[in-house]
Amino acid sequence: MRFREVFLFEAGYTMRRPATWAYGVIVFALSFALIAGSDPGPGVHVNAPQGVSFLSVMLGLFGILVTGALFSDAALRDVDASMDALLYTSPVQKAEYLGGRFLAALAINAAVLMMIPAGLVVSTLLNRNAEDVGAFEPLAYVQPFLLFLLPNVFLGGALLFAIAMRTRKSIPVYLTAIAFIIVNMMIIANGSPIENPWLAALRDPLGISALMGVSRYWSTSERNSELIGFPLALVLNRLFWFAVAAGILGAIYKTFRFAHGVGNSERKARRSSGAQSVAAESTETARAVTVPRVAGVFDRKTVIWQTLAVARNALEEIATTRTFLVALLGASGLALLWGWNVGETLFESSTWPLTSLVAKTVLSNRVGPVIFLLIAVYAGELVWKDRDAGVAEIADAAPVPEGTLLAGRFLALVVMLTALQAAFTAAGMLLQIFHGYYDFELGLYFRILFGINLAGYILLAALGMTIHVIVNQKYLGHVVVLMAFALTVVADKVGIYHHLLIYGADPGWIYSDMNGFGPFMRGFIWFKLYWAAWALLLAVIASLLLVRGPAVGLQ
Repeated sequence: MRFREVFLFEAGYTMRRPATWAYGVIVFALSFALIAGSDPGPGVHVNAPQGVSFLSVMLGLFGILVTGALFSDAALRDVDASMDALLYTSPVQKAEYLGGRFLAALAINAAVLMMIPAGLVVSTLLNRNAEDVGAFEPLAYVQPFLLFLLPNVFLGGALLFAIAMRTRKSIPVYLTAIAFIIVNMMIIANGSPIENPWLAALRDPLGISALMGVSRYWSTSERNSELIGFPLALVLNRLFWFAVAAGILGAIYKTFRFAHGVGNSERKARRSSGAQSVAAESTETARAVTVPRVAGVFDRKTVIWQTLAVARNALEEIATTRTFLVALLGASGLALLWGWNVGETLFESSTWPLTSLVAKTVLSNRVGPVIFLLIAVYAGELVWKDRDAGVAEIADAAPVPEGTLLAGRFLALVVMLTALQAAFTAAGMLLQIFHGYYDFELGLYFRILFGINLAGYILLAALGMTIHVIVNQKYLGHVVVLMAFALTVVADKVGIYHHLLIYGADPGWIYSDMNGFGPFMRGFIWFKLYWAAWALLLAVIASLLLVRGPAVGLQ
């Protein structure tokens, strides 16, 4: 009975939130735009069953960010609202609590993912090129939903729900979602090193290897007419990863306790006793000392000191955590992994890993999406820092202007991005050492990573923080920021070509040992200055709309 109440309450609460509906609209828009701009190949229809399945899997993969938002909210809401201690005294059993929360989030997430086939259908029906569209087959949209989207969201939801329940923080959830996307993208891009086709099909969490294996030798006519069906390799893949997800849920059920951790309690007790002793000493001192009244001075120097203090506080709370260190090491490891074959990517021949090649191909192009994801996550964490900690009323009562608060947190984000560039520099040099190349050209690393790349990342950081302030809902803000970043990358696919219309865009650059950067830097600098002016305007907008205190926007 209590399981039903927990499930209905969680599902009803989530359905009433405008953010949930916004997730559905975003997923529908992405599905609509993806099939509208897709090119399935000569003679293949845009609504071919195999193509629809592939697009559904890819959309579901990037929908893991929505999954992270829904499942982390279900797992962390009591902790964020400081209601967990009261909940632990209730007669609810942990099977009822965990099962009701998880299944409600799963049901809502499945409803949101129904917007994927809906967007694909509507975009197909509105396609103006009749020769690109084949006969409408409803099962071509139903099968991917049942075979791929639902099992994948069950796996992703179980993993992220377990991370949220274990860590009681949202950042590890989003970092896990980012890692999930990256690992699966690597599997899709690099294929399978396993020769056994059955093992190759099983090792793919998304089932896309089994899908591609089934349709690898299909003709154009078969691609346009044949349904995927239920081949044995795909069914075994789905059952295997369903069992993995069930194992994750079983582990979190076994380890979850309706109690605070002993270590946390001891630390809190030590802090409490320490605070009491400090308060006692302060009381004794106050009896003997009269504190004079001092008039506050709020000049330019004060604003600078306040900005630096806000930045230092933000760095201490976020950038020095174990989570950020893991993200730093993980991003550096990915740079080494993705750059291992960099010497074989130039002119289709083997060459030394030159600094210009490593810095542009690996540390700019290949790891760029990882930086986008980290900016989106940490921009939201910085904007919501005080409200997540439950001290917004106290912190926002301080005589600190909105612009100073945002400037300090933005400065902290810039320092974090600079630290990432330093880590990438070390990773690039290690990559060169592993290949027996020792001409590091540190000046070139500095100009590319700390000049060209960092300038673009800072512009994106300004956009990300502004979007989070305007949206005023943390999890929805993450999704909107990533959509905005993605739009800057695929703007030409939707008909936007001019660099003055694509945020942060520039004409590009080329480096050669003979001419250096040649004539490219002048145009690059002017475009970055142009977008820096827009970033300043975004900063003004954000400072005007920043919420002070406990007020929130979309729920």
